Amino acid sequence: MENKYANAVDFFKTKQKNAVGIPSNLMLAAYELRTPENLGAMIRLAGNLGISKVIFIQSEQALKTSKIAKVAHSSFKHVDYSFCTPEEFFTILPKDFEVVAVETSEKAANLFTSSLPSKCVLLVGNERYGIDQEFLNQIEKTVYIPLLGKTLSMNVSHAATIAAFEWGRQHLGLEKM
Repeated sequence: MENKYANAVDFFKTKQKNAVGIPSNLMLAAYELRTPENLGAMIRLAGNLGISKVIFIQSEQALKTSKIAKVAHSSFKHVDYSFCTPEEFFTILPKDFEVVAVETSEKAANLFTSSLPSKCVLLVGNERYGIDQEFLNQIEKTVYIPLLGKTLSMNVSHAATIAAFEWGRQHLGLEKM
């Protein structure tokens, strides 16, 4: 009997250009996230795009790993993620990677008209407050996601997803897959 539901795993197995296992030059970072569900969503996004690493910038680590793992699903076991303090963040990054903040700030440029660096760390901020201004001042490039509706904020993991797939469109040719 044929399954009446779409199956993503079967669908992507038939795609010739599926980039599973190919390391990318993209890393994700998140500043002071408060909910384990958003950490899990960031890890799962990394698993979806083959992102090389996720860094969680946290002053304290009091989040439930079981909730993170539940949302991350299978990515929890095969995505490289780590935690660091705000003071450690810039010292642990590869020297040839450029940090791009996804944030609504005065110096932010439209994500969709901006050229993202080929070796990139996309940084998103806290669910309520974004990225601390002192921390943000250390980053040269900031982009925002244009919003057209009446709700002028976006879930942090959704913002990371949009920015990561825009990077993928620019550097991996996702629109041709």
